[in-house]
Amino acid sequence: MSNIALSQKSVKLMKLCDQKGFDSLDDLLLLALLNSACPGICMTEGCDHTAEMEPDQDQGFCEACGGNTVVSILVLADLI
Repeated sequence: MSNIALSQKSVKLMKLCDQKGFDSLDDLLLLALLNSACPGICMTEGCDHTAEMEPDQDQGFCEACGGNTVVSILVLADLI
């Protein structure tokens, strides 16, 4: 068995899927593409706060940790 290290982006994408109740990243991305607001997640280590935001947001305010560290799923998945 090999050890695969997931990037921080991959880990956050997986957490966002779990928190939003999606089994597939594709389904969550489709939802994000079809709506004017899309899910985002805080990129600070140890903080997994989620929020709805503009699709191109890459420095959204995190209400949990106080940083400008919330990134939309579309930016996180490198679609924008």
